[in-house]
Amino acid sequence: MSLDHAFADVFSTRSTDGQLSGGFGGFSFLLGGGKGTKANTKTAFTISAFYNGVDQLSNDMAKLPKFVFKKDGENREKDADHPVNYLISQRPNSLMTSFDFWKIIEISAIVKGNGYAEIVRNSYTGDPEELYFLEEPDVEVSIKNRKLYYKYKGRPIASSDILHFRGFSFDGLMGIGIVTFAAKQLGITIDSQTYQQEVYKDRGLGYGVIESDLKVDKGNKKLIEEGFATKMAGESKFKVPMLDEGMKYKSISITPGEAQFLETNKAGVLEVCRWLNIAPHKLKDISSGTYANIYQQSIEHVQDSMMPRVISREQELNYKLFTKKESKTLYTKFNLAVLLRGDLEMKQKFYTAMVYAGIYTRNEVRALEDMNPIEGLDEILQPVNMQALAMANKLNEDQGNGK
Repeated sequence: MSLDHAFADVFSTRSTDGQLSGGFGGFSFLLGGGKGTKANTKTAFTISAFYNGVDQLSNDMAKLPKFVFKKDGENREKDADHPVNYLISQRPNSLMTSFDFWKIIEISAIVKGNGYAEIVRNSYTGDPEELYFLEEPDVEVSIKNRKLYYKYKGRPIASSDILHFRGFSFDGLMGIGIVTFAAKQLGITIDSQTYQQEVYKDRGLGYGVIESDLKVDKGNKKLIEEGFATKMAGESKFKVPMLDEGMKYKSISITPGEAQFLETNKAGVLEVCRWLNIAPHKLKDISSGTYANIYQQSIEHVQDSMMPRVISREQELNYKLFTKKESKTLYTKFNLAVLLRGDLEMKQKFYTAMVYAGIYTRNEVRALEDMNPIEGLDEILQPVNMQALAMANKLNEDQGNGK
């Protein structure tokens, strides 16, 4: 199959009706060939870096404060009484907390390419009452006449009643799980882990040869080998055996090639970082990190990794959970600022900058820290050496007029 045909299979859902799939179809040949393990959804999670990366990204999404905001001209205020606000921030359904719901949605979107949730509506008003997570393999998606149709375990669900959060996608209709792309690379990491386990299991500290200046017959050789192996295995493997008759033990270390293969564990962490678009320090790799660049990486994590995901989730919620009339004034908002509030020094600098720039009042900062407001702290501060251009012109005009 040619590369052109492979890509044609991938993009064919744009112009033809039928069932959509998050898989590759003809494109899968690019992942074939060569020797070694190919990772799948389950085995990928045996790689600590991959497990931790998915856990970090899904936790970051789950812990973001989520609100419904109402626009009134230039003003914005939280609409805590709207039913959607409760669903996205408190309790999406009777089985899950908000954190659990958003975490499993994000895991599904990252690993399997698609995260689904059914919107259960009030039969009279049509208002959303519950959001239920749907297992990705149980959802069938098809396209007909440029419209998407969903089935869950064979039961049809209207497109307007299902939240579809996509991961990476070639066509904007179906996401493709990261493991699909990274199967070969993750398989190399799995092989290196398995090899490392075998090295320490089979060789341990006692992998080597026994040399003797004297000639040893076959029978004694076998006895010496068995005796030495017994001393260097099991509970005795860290004890020192006694050698007689001028015998010497010579350790055989791993070859440079073997050592290089074992180093793939370190390289595997960076590869996982690239696949998941996550900073190395998030996966506990600070080998090349300093306080300054880790701080910068934390900002980049919010901007480059989390923000695109958040925008995608907000847009899907806004489109499916509000009526056309409501969508003119209501919208959902995930507060990304919470991801930059962990470090006390970073937090203090952030709040100071926001207050002096006139973005936050001091009481708004207190609210972000779950503190009660204090009278007199609701005014916007303005540094004495800063003023609006119109105010500066008026002041100059007044001084010119002798006022």
